[in-house]
Amino acid sequence: MKPFWRRRLLVPALALLALNAATYLAYTMPRSSRERSVAARAVVLREEVARERARVAGIRERARTIEANTADVKHFYDALGRKDSLLTIQESIAGIARQLGLTVGGRASQNEAVKGSGSLARFRITMPISGSYPQVASFLQRLEAMPHIVTVDSIALHGEGGGVGRSTNLSVVLSVYFQDTEPADAE
Repeated sequence: MKPFWRRRLLVPALALLALNAATYLAYTMPRSSRERSVAARAVVLREEVARERARVAGIRERARTIEANTADVKHFYDALGRKDSLLTIQESIAGIARQLGLTVGGRASQNEAVKGSGSLARFRITMPISGSYPQVASFLQRLEAMPHIVTVDSIALHGEGGGVGRSTNLSVVLSVYFQDTEPADAE
């Protein structure tokens, strides 16, 4: 025979156990599964936000690069000479060479369009010069400091190279850039 407390409390204990199980299944289990899914979704959203922030930072960097390039292009076009100033520029280049004591031979030049640039043209000057290494180095430094865009395309040594204090014969090819709608060959 069962003790008194077992007989009387068995049904309420089983009912309480059933009520506890029903409460767990109805409220606690769905809520904990929702919390797990919300936590997982929060992790996914944080990763997505981090990716978007990185993408926005990349776009901002590209925008800064484009702005810098636009400013550089504007500065470049502002520094370009005009076609009517080419003779002056050519004479100032020859003048720099003469000031430094370089011997300048006959110059050859030609105009050519720069492909894909619209109105940009290049005036190429081939200039034979003779002088010492320090004179040539000073000449190149002064070309770099000119207010016009002048590039040294090539330097070729002709004849025997000069030693210390001896003269060297060089052929220097320079380019002066300018804006022109119809570049044509000159000289």
